[in-house]
Amino acid sequence: MVRIARWLFAIAAIIATACGSSASAPVQPTSPATPSPNITIARGAPIVIGVSAALSGDQVNLGQDIADAAELAVADHFGTLRGHPLKIERRDDGCTDAEKAAAVAHALAKEAGLAGVIGPMCTTGAQAADSVYEQEEIVHISPAATRGDLSDQGEQYFFRTSWRDEFQASVQATYAAAVGATSAVLVEDGDPYAKALADAFTTAFGARGGRIVSRERVERGTTDVSLVERQVKSANPPLVVFEGLNPEGILTLKALRAAGYAGIFMAPDGVLSVRDFLMPPNPATEGAILTGGATPDASFVARFRDRFKRDPGTPFVLQSHDAVSALLAALDATATDGGDGALIIDRARLAQQLHSQKFTGLTGAIAFDDRGDRKGDTPAELGLTIYRVTNGRFEPLS
Repeated sequence: MVRIARWLFAIAAIIATACGSSASAPVQPTSPATPSPNITIARGAPIVIGVSAALSGDQVNLGQDIADAAELAVADHFGTLRGHPLKIERRDDGCTDAEKAAAVAHALAKEAGLAGVIGPMCTTGAQAADSVYEQEEIVHISPAATRGDLSDQGEQYFFRTSWRDEFQASVQATYAAAVGATSAVLVEDGDPYAKALADAFTTAFGARGGRIVSRERVERGTTDVSLVERQVKSANPPLVVFEGLNPEGILTLKALRAAGYAGIFMAPDGVLSVRDFLMPPNPATEGAILTGGATPDASFVARFRDRFKRDPGTPFVLQSHDAVSALLAALDATATDGGDGALIIDRARLAQQLHSQKFTGLTGAIAFDDRGDRKGDTPAELGLTIYRVTNGRFEPLS
């Protein structure tokens, strides 16, 4: 408990420095090459908000939750804005399918009345689709794509309500140092999201005196983690850090526990899922440490359950809700009357409003910097929490 208390006390100061160093030279958003086209919403026509998320495949649970949370945000805003109905247009971006995510971006760009997009959901999809949205001058707010360099291109229309990978890795490394872990086996699943987190953790852990004794890969779609088992058994480190997604995350943990590993297992937001990590209940998950966003409160869960007949079970539902709310606030502030009940939305002005506005959402105060990144120097300001699995539940340590 003493070490945990020290971690809680030190994390804001230590991580603020690490996070700040990742963005040493501000990148100014670029201006459109041509005047931004206006969006005209005819009288009675809907204002469309696209959702680019995985609606099939391994990450369907996360994608479905993100899309449903976006729809709930619209319902929480009474389904209308300035006399126009709000419509959620869901599209399956495949998460790690770059071609599919780019195709979704092209399709949404042609959607009449499109005011903005929530997504893309994953780093690989965002890498492929962001340039499409930028070229079409479409505001897109990702609730879950955390790779740092996504926002380093000087784009005007990219935003995110989550955090950068290097910040989350610093939180993980600070916790590891606080509990006395001086060495670790690092496992990643080969996805760009996982590699970025693994690289950032290696740097942050090393800066705190930690040593990576082995770096292993569990390929996406594999069921064989025997090499990782052998490496962990041989090194017997106090800490195993898995950077990546489920099902590989939970598969790795179960295999290590079955092989007798009793040390700390740590994983990121991509693994933080009730449905995919904790269900069905398994003693192997007890004591696991995971980082990720704040969990929904009882009011949110009740509204979600009432609408979708199930509980949210994955991370980023609150970030998705906040992304919609931030977009709606910016729309309300910038849309102008076009006469005869029409509404005019200037794309460039909408992006400028998002860059300048301050908004309080379900994950706390939200403001965006010149890159479109969420501003903040502490885990709390970025909506980031660290959890331990206790009695089959994610229990926050703070």
